[in-house]
Amino acid sequence: MGRALFDGIVNSGSMTVSTSTQQINENIARHERIAAAYDRRHGEIYNDVEQQRLRKAISLAVGAITSGTTPLYAFDLGCGAGNLTRHLLSESCRVTAADVTPSFVSMVTQIDPERVDGLLLNGGDLSNVPDAAYDMVATYSVLHHIPDYLTIVREMARIVRPGGVVFIDHEWSSDHWNPSASLLEYQALTRQPRDIRWYSDRLLRPRWWHTRWKQLFDPKYQEEGDIHVWPDDHIEWGLVESTLQQSGCSIVTAYDYLLFEPNASPEIHAAFSKRCSNMRLCIARRE
Repeated sequence: MGRALFDGIVNSGSMTVSTSTQQINENIARHERIAAAYDRRHGEIYNDVEQQRLRKAISLAVGAITSGTTPLYAFDLGCGAGNLTRHLLSESCRVTAADVTPSFVSMVTQIDPERVDGLLLNGGDLSNVPDAAYDMVATYSVLHHIPDYLTIVREMARIVRPGGVVFIDHEWSSDHWNPSASLLEYQALTRQPRDIRWYSDRLLRPRWWHTRWKQLFDPKYQEEGDIHVWPDDHIEWGLVESTLQQSGCSIVTAYDYLLFEPNASPEIHAAFSKRCSNMRLCIARRE
């Protein structure tokens, strides 16, 4: 391990749907642009509350592995800036950090060159990964970037060993699309205020104007290339879990939770967590 090589590169030209290829290429270009500042842009991820929750979830997933190999080999699908990889390393795993964005792969392999390999993906499948190669295949806030996300779910099940686990986290739950009164109250309390400073800060950014211009012609344009984040097009958790089961996995645990918003206090978040949720996690084991 620790080679940090982009071995196994697959040409996305093999994809049959040109629109999907375009979406993947745009996603790569956008994330190349923001890679160095990714963690600073995502306060909803990089905060103590969410990191503690994620740490416990990863420990739960590792504890569900019965493949019996030592050390455990983990595959971080859509590694981004290394959020999951760091937690997997803390569980003594050896990690393959895989992403479509070269800058992310390069960054994450430097976290621990002895225990982290890099793999560049094509964004459509995992055809450059052998069957049953990993004890854990994990992804966090990634499925909504993938045009055919159910194919990737099947691929995750394919590359995990019998007794290994598939870990899928940080995608909107059904409650997000049908919010309760408590969730609406939480969102109102934690909404970022749009005062003069908020607007003046953005009006001076060329990228802000670029995004507004793009949205004039495509209302669903997102700067980071999000695809399945709309009321009429979002991750269907029922399909994700049934796809895992059809692929030979059993659901170990699946539960909803409330995303911590940077404008909330831990106390407010803790209080509302007892009343509402808007995110979901699923852990499944290959039988």
